[in-house]
Amino acid sequence: MKPFEVQTVSQTDPFLELEQDATAISAFIAEQNARTAAALMDEDYEADAARAAAILESPDTLNGVSRRGAWLYTFRQTAENPRGVWLRVPDGTAPSPEADWKTVFDVDAFCAKTGKIWHWRGAITAWFDPDRVLLCLSLEGSDQQRLIEFDCGTCAFVDGGFDLGPERLGATWLDRDTLLYGTSKDDAASHSGWPGQIRKVSRGQDPAEAPVFMRAEPDDLLIYSYVVRDQAGDAQVCSGRFLEIGREQVTLHGLGDQQVLPTPTDTTVTNSATHFAYVIKQEGGTPGALMLGEVKTGRIREIYAPSERAAVEPYSILLLQDWMLWTVTEHLRPRLLALDLTNPSAEPVEVSLPEPADRFYIQFYDQVGAFGDGTLQILISGFLISPRSYLFDLKNGIEGIEWTKLYQAPEAFNAAGMEVQLLEAASDDGTLVPYHIVLPAGPRQDLPVLLYGYGGFAVSMSPGYDRLTGAMWLSRGGAYVMAHIRGGSEFGPDWHLQAKGAGRHKAFEDFAAIARDLADRGLSRPERIACHGHSNGGLLTGVMLTRYPEVFGAIWTSVGVYDMTRFHKFPAGRAWIDEYGDPELDEERAWLLDYSPVHNEPEAALPAALIDTSSHDDRVDPSHARRFAAALAAAGHTPFFYEHGDGGHGGGGATTAKAQEQALGYRFLMQALGMS
Repeated sequence: MKPFEVQTVSQTDPFLELEQDATAISAFIAEQNARTAAALMDEDYEADAARAAAILESPDTLNGVSRRGAWLYTFRQTAENPRGVWLRVPDGTAPSPEADWKTVFDVDAFCAKTGKIWHWRGAITAWFDPDRVLLCLSLEGSDQQRLIEFDCGTCAFVDGGFDLGPERLGATWLDRDTLLYGTSKDDAASHSGWPGQIRKVSRGQDPAEAPVFMRAEPDDLLIYSYVVRDQAGDAQVCSGRFLEIGREQVTLHGLGDQQVLPTPTDTTVTNSATHFAYVIKQEGGTPGALMLGEVKTGRIREIYAPSERAAVEPYSILLLQDWMLWTVTEHLRPRLLALDLTNPSAEPVEVSLPEPADRFYIQFYDQVGAFGDGTLQILISGFLISPRSYLFDLKNGIEGIEWTKLYQAPEAFNAAGMEVQLLEAASDDGTLVPYHIVLPAGPRQDLPVLLYGYGGFAVSMSPGYDRLTGAMWLSRGGAYVMAHIRGGSEFGPDWHLQAKGAGRHKAFEDFAAIARDLADRGLSRPERIACHGHSNGGLLTGVMLTRYPEVFGAIWTSVGVYDMTRFHKFPAGRAWIDEYGDPELDEERAWLLDYSPVHNEPEAALPAALIDTSSHDDRVDPSHARRFAAALAAAGHTPFFYEHGDGGHGGGGATTAKAQEQALGYRFLMQALGMS
């Protein structure tokens, strides 16, 4: 018996009722969720969901620590507060879970008061007063956010304060009574539905009546504003135009004048009031090189050119008053480099880390950024390294760094006997594609393997500590693989560009090659290999199901883009044309149709599949997943489908929802791969 009744089959746009007909959508979700629940949500699932919730709500764990003025802040989710509570203790207190944390804002209570579901997205802190913030709350986990003025001094909303959204928006504090407000309401939206206008809003003013500070160009993806600290300690206003994802132009706004930074238009930019930096992609120099410019003179010089199989991580660049810091990965191993900006002849120097790290990230300790005292925080983690952070500064230069451990999270699973290896697989064109494998304790043959990947938009995969993967997969004897396939930027811009547009097939070939390599090495066999991916990684795993079914035993694909001829019909999807191609152009539509999962259902038997999505995902519309599942069923296959009701593109907001999502996925994998 087929898993559900299909209504329409169209070769070009199959099952559009699952995008456009509310009655059909509701019936489909109810039927398919019930079928999946009956098959997978057994006693073992319930136990896994409870175990996952206990890990996410663990009372001995903090989710990051930062400073605002005289206080240290963290955000925690607990059994009593599954949506979370914002907490603080006085600065100088050791930020341990046992400290006397006081509630600043209770998300669960706010949801109850408003009768709506809100997800915590942080707070925008005023550069001039760390107690004045805009709370960022996402409506049901979507991209629609609300910004509400909040006084941390009184732990209360400001009477008559700023209250913007919900919409796709942004905001920057100019002074106590003025915001720059990036809006997407009505005709202010860009062609992709993101902010296309920045308005200067005064306290008490109707935002719709506020004067326009800046408008996006017709083809811009979005515009945004921010401030940097000038040499006098005041705020220098800046704005950015994203021409496409990963392509940006930055402008500094002065008193009556503007200065567009002289950077290539195919890269992203980091700047202070005195300097700017970027990584060359194709324009303006050696691809992959780190460039540094002076705002005053416009003079630009090359600072660092990585070797083969190395890359500068563009979003790691941090410009301080006297120093620049950035991360370089060499054969996927990270190093921290620094440059003295006060010495024109200075060369990059390496900074020794306080302990070995698979991954690290540098940020300001103060949420007012450069307007604070200059203290920095390094966050360290790895596949088997629980997160920990250290404080340091550069007041005495690199040689004078003193590391102070701030916090270390406890281990969420027993990693004794586990091992991380870095291996390579040969793709179809001979390219060697690296992958990390985390091997469980015990025998290492015929392993159940979970292969994870993304492969697009220059997003690099890097090691991290996943508490649930460790507890629910590695601890049960499964191996975990992270694929560093083309489409990411692990080895610089070219690693991404090779798999862009007409080259997308290279990302798919790389991923399948890794699966084959696992079998060739004797670590596993196809029947024991599963894969998983989210978003663009959902597209990747969807293609694995339709094009490479013989190399997998199970495929779990989440919130994916599955119809490559209609993704641009949704506002957010128009931003992806530069990455994938334009379905309205015959040549590009041809290569998109060649791999579009909705249009390529094979007749041959497929591995077990779970397709899950979220009703509130307004980034990748859930109709992609519904229509993919329906198309597979029309071809005689029986995938599991589940549409979650809590959360958007990033998943559930409450710990219970996150736990249930993960428990469903892992229960599916264990059944499909024959794990006890």
